[in-house]
Amino acid sequence: MNEREFLGELQTLAGLRSREVARRWALAVVGAVADLAPNSETRRQFITQLPQFLKAPLQARAPRGLLMDQNAVIQHVGAALDIHARDAQQAMVAVWKVMRKAVSTGEIADFEARMPPDVAALLRSAA
Repeated sequence: MNEREFLGELQTLAGLRSREVARRWALAVVGAVADLAPNSETRRQFITQLPQFLKAPLQARAPRGLLMDQNAVIQHVGAALDIHARDAQQAMVAVWKVMRKAVSTGEIADFEARMPPDVAALLRSAA
């Protein structure tokens, strides 16, 4: 899936006012999810599967390996987007729903298996 398709689908799905807002949402959510990687190999495998417009900014960032439960990830995304937790949760689900179309099913399942179970459950609700 290319950038235009990804952002257009996210914009429509989430009712966002522009593709630039969709880009911010995608980068914040995917960045937070990548921060959950338990090790550098898992993070690298996840990032290599991403569309290029998401891959490049994450490759440029230092790995963080944050230990967060569902509430902490939601707060992390909310702070990055300057939105309330309820909206951050909706952003996570919407972005992950589009990610499920952009990244192979096996890669998504593999990464979900390596993240905290409550976060994986939230993201699986996007299916």
